[in-house]
Amino acid sequence: MELAGELGHLLAQHVALAKLELGETARSAGKGLAQIAACAPLVLVGYAFLNAALALLLGRWLPLAGAVALVGLLNVAGGALGVLAAARAFRRPVLDDSVLELERTAQALRHPAAAREALEARHDA
Repeated sequence: MELAGELGHLLAQHVALAKLELGETARSAGKGLAQIAACAPLVLVGYAFLNAALALLLGRWLPLAGAVALVGLLNVAGGALGVLAAARAFRRPVLDDSVLELERTAQALRHPAAAREALEARHDA
C-alpha cells in the first residue's frame, strides 16, 4: 500500500518536472523571438541603405542590373546563415530531464525489490 502511495507521489513529481521544463522552454523561445522582433526593423532599414550603396558602387564596374543581382545574391546567402544561427536556439530537446526520470522510474518498477529498498533508504534518511 505504501509503495502505491509513493508511486503516485513519484508520478506527480514527474508531471511537475515536465511542467517546469515546458515553461522554461517557452520562456527561452519567447525571449529569442522578442529579441528578433525588436531588432528586425533597425536591421531592415540599415540593410536597405547598405544594399543601395553597394549596388551603386558596384555599378561603376558592372551594369546596374548585374550589380543589383550580385547584391541580392549576397543578401540571400547572409540571410540563410542568419536563419540557421537563429534556428539553433530551438534545437534543445524538450523534456530531457523528465524523460530521464521517467526511464528511471520504469527501471525501478521492473525491479520492485530494488525500488522498495530505495524507498526504505529514503525514509530512513
